[in-house]
Amino acid sequence: FTSTREISNQEVAEVFPMNGVGGREEGSGATVQLHKLCAHLIGGAGGGQDLVSSHYKSALQLLTSTASHGHPGQGEEGTVLDRMVKGLARAGRERDAAQLTSLHTKLVSCSKDILRNRTSILSLLYSLSEREPTRNLQPSPFTSSIPNSNSKQPKSYNPSSNKSSLSSSGLGSGSTFRAPLSSHPSLSTSGLSHSASQPALSTSFHPPLPPKPRSRPSSLYSVETDSDSRSAPLPVVRPSDPAPSEQELVRELVFVFQGIEGSLITCRGGNYSLDKKVAMSAHQRSIVIKLCEVGWLYGQVHSFTERQAGEVSYGLVGHSFVTALREELTEYYRLLAALEHSVREGSVTLLQLGIWTRQPMARLRLLVEVVDSVGMSRGGALATQLYQHLSQGDPELRGCVATLLSACCRPLYTMLLRWVLDGSLEDPHNEFFICGEPGVQGEAIWHHKYSIRKAMIPRFLSMTWTKKILSTGKSINFLNSVCKDSSPVEGRASVISQLEMMDPATLFRGELDSPLLETIGHLYRSTARHVLDIMFGKFQLMAHMGALRKYMLLGQGDIMRYLLDLLEGELSQPATQLYPHNLAGILETAIRGTNTQFEQQEILERLDVRLLEIQPGDTGWDVFSLDYKVIGPIGVVFTPDTMTQYLMLFNTLWRAKRMEWVLSCTWKKLASLHKMAKQIKELAPVLHLANLVASEMIHFVHQLAYYITFEVMECGWDALIKQINLAESLDEVISAHEEFLCTLVARALLDDRSREVLTQLRAIYDRILEFQTIANRIHDDATAEWDARQTRDLLINSKTKSGGYGTTEQMDQQDKDRRKVYMKTKLGSARAQLRIVSQSYGDMVRTFLFQLTCSHDESLQCLSFRLDFNAHYKKRDSRLSKPLTFSHRRMSMSGMSTPMTSSQMTSSQMSMGP
Repeated sequence: FTSTREISNQEVAEVFPMNGVGGREEGSGATVQLHKLCAHLIGGAGGGQDLVSSHYKSALQLLTSTASHGHPGQGEEGTVLDRMVKGLARAGRERDAAQLTSLHTKLVSCSKDILRNRTSILSLLYSLSEREPTRNLQPSPFTSSIPNSNSKQPKSYNPSSNKSSLSSSGLGSGSTFRAPLSSHPSLSTSGLSHSASQPALSTSFHPPLPPKPRSRPSSLYSVETDSDSRSAPLPVVRPSDPAPSEQELVRELVFVFQGIEGSLITCRGGNYSLDKKVAMSAHQRSIVIKLCEVGWLYGQVHSFTERQAGEVSYGLVGHSFVTALREELTEYYRLLAALEHSVREGSVTLLQLGIWTRQPMARLRLLVEVVDSVGMSRGGALATQLYQHLSQGDPELRGCVATLLSACCRPLYTMLLRWVLDGSLEDPHNEFFICGEPGVQGEAIWHHKYSIRKAMIPRFLSMTWTKKILSTGKSINFLNSVCKDSSPVEGRASVISQLEMMDPATLFRGELDSPLLETIGHLYRSTARHVLDIMFGKFQLMAHMGALRKYMLLGQGDIMRYLLDLLEGELSQPATQLYPHNLAGILETAIRGTNTQFEQQEILERLDVRLLEIQPGDTGWDVFSLDYKVIGPIGVVFTPDTMTQYLMLFNTLWRAKRMEWVLSCTWKKLASLHKMAKQIKELAPVLHLANLVASEMIHFVHQLAYYITFEVMECGWDALIKQINLAESLDEVISAHEEFLCTLVARALLDDRSREVLTQLRAIYDRILEFQTIANRIHDDATAEWDARQTRDLLINSKTKSGGYGTTEQMDQQDKDRRKVYMKTKLGSARAQLRIVSQSYGDMVRTFLFQLTCSHDESLQCLSFRLDFNAHYKKRDSRLSKPLTFSHRRMSMSGMSTPMTSSQMTSSQMSMGP
């Protein structure tokens, strides 16, 4: 039996006027009105007189029982009042809710002994105030003699009193719709009953479609005419397919929201669909289909969490993301619980359901977008994908993404703290943006053990900060394992306390004014400064760097010149006949004979001799090199690649130094011939030509030595010292040192772009060595001739003093033949060779100058001007006299591919000699 709130005001006034309270049938009692009501409802639906009598008795028993008319407790009254207040609050009528509470308080204070059924009155007022039905249940036959108090009684509408409702439903004003029961042969005499949870018909009864959208689907309607609506009912009309009630659709949708298909809404292939056979308006169908999207979105997120939760390789960040998604779904489950509670109370319509799920749908839609974009990303890449969704206009959605990102950043934050504080890399699933190679040990840990995994760098961390984080942990490991230093870093305790108090969300809140990055920056600077103090203090990095400059870059001139004098005999031999221990002994002699003996003992112990790889035909000059042994932490700066560059520079500088020494020795020999030229008149022209060639070569070598020593070495060293003084970390020191070496390599013509220039320079060196050979031969021949003439003069003088003839005809003829051979053969050959060497040397120098002029390095262009300061070569080569425009430079470079002149071919053939 339905409660009073489940019958409309019109029906109460029409069929149950309540005698004595304004009824229309005077003199009739309440029991008569109750019997008429039962006859109207049951008989109008096709029930017989027995069924009417049975329900009348049941209703009368219910109304006269103490359970119905007793004194309700104060708790029940409070429950009804709470429902009324909540209903007004949901409708946005907070003022009315407050006024209702105030009025109820006055009612309780004024009617303590007057009103005994305030709870019933409040229930009636609450029912009459409702605009929507509170519960839509399908009518079903009663199965017990005492109906459930929560069940509903069907109702009928009077066309004259509800024309507006019918018009709004699409029916005319002249008829209403009555649902037939004639198709049901007989109803159970035991009565009708309602199921509290899911009412169903015990027979094949199907309720008709409602006549208006806002009416109860469970109501039964009759089709009547306006003229005689009660006396002449139309024939019963039964639709072919029943229309589901709105409450049924709401319950179905609640199941769909949980990913469960129902009897009306089915799920095929993950997509929900509503059976087309179900009679429903297009508008209502579209609302239902739209609300099904919530279930589909939930299914996508739920399936992702279930699938990824079982993947161990998904990593800590991934599982944190899954946990955060499950927490979001937990909030969603709370909403479903609230919806189910409201549905059980019968206070939810499709419109309300759509409004209540609007924000959850937007949240689920965002979660599905996030899940799709994340895919199989892991670690920092997953955090990057989440960070891209952080820019949301809706604050709630932005907070949702921030919550997910905070959960994902928690493992990264833990890894970050362990790395920057202890240098410990705890990343079992390779999710951190720093990776390590366990097999790398020793000094190589700085360069090769730890590196940046670029794919795992979160988007909210720049590469600059990533490098600082890498350097911080790497410095800690370097101090512990290589430097064997366990002294604490200054300010480390305060940094630890600050980092432990911070939230992982500070990772993605921007780099500007970020307390986390400021703390990490402070820790980075203090750790880097501690490393520099250890390297410069305990391990004397600058002292070793200065030693390399002195001995590998030939900055200590006295020992180099002394070495050249001592090694001449050894290095003139074939390279296969050299012995390192002999060379080491000569080096030790040179150290003791120069100021090098005052160096630190540790530096002298590292200085050694090294023989390069021997090629066929090499002499000792080609394979000899000094070596500086690098062991300990300084190997971080002086890596094997760096020492290879030092060897390359030493080889080049040693060759240039040797050319300078060769020309110095040659000049001394030529200078000693000037006294002989007074007696050997034929020697003067050859000696003059040799001095011209020697002067030209000495100028070239001296200018080149000045360029290398001052413009390259000293300027580069000064820049290196300035950068080291400004360096804040060991990486900056290493970078400055590498830049210093790269500058030396480029300006010493050892880089790839200067390969042709270096080849030309070595060809010039070969001409110098060839000139040395010719000058030595001239010196030896002149000395022999001088000795022969001196011997002859002494012999003549001695014979003359003894009273005999000083010479004989035979002796004169021998002297003439010797002089003739010396003048024509030896001096003639020397003059010819000098001219060839001079011409070849000049051509090579002009080509070398042109290559320097075309260089992109300004220092090399200045070297070209320095070597030809008086335009001596410029006058002989038209290429050097043209402007240095880009177009002409291209033409000049293309002209370099022209065939060689005869002199160039001759010099090339001579350079290929033994």
